[in-house]
Amino acid sequence: MGNSVWRASLGVVGAGALCWGVAGAVHLGFVRTNGPRRSGWGLADGGGWYEVALVVGALVTLYCTPGLLRRVEWWPALGLSAGAVAGVVSVLGLGQGRRYWIAASAMTLVGAAVPLANRFWGRHHPI
Repeated sequence: MGNSVWRASLGVVGAGALCWGVAGAVHLGFVRTNGPRRSGWGLADGGGWYEVALVVGALVTLYCTPGLLRRVEWWPALGLSAGAVAGVVSVLGLGQGRRYWIAASAMTLVGAAVPLANRFWGRHHPI
């Protein structure tokens, strides 16, 4: 397997985890936590794995996106699109309300924009 296959696989895993974490955030909602020493925002109780997936997926996706978009080959960019498709399935599996459809639409738009970004920008600026 070549370098492009590994990059595409990493893109699927990272984008899938990111979108699954976003689906959990849409489903559970954010709550403000107030503690004696610190306060902040987080997911409601039971959202620990969604938070981990959100953070780890964002880091992995940010790490691999430049290597996927800035290539002469177009197909590795489909790894990010495949992760977005997994996110659309997971968010619509959790609910059918308005916020779920908005999140699914945003994931669909980003997943469709990735190969176009590679086509019109990435091929002209390869790594």
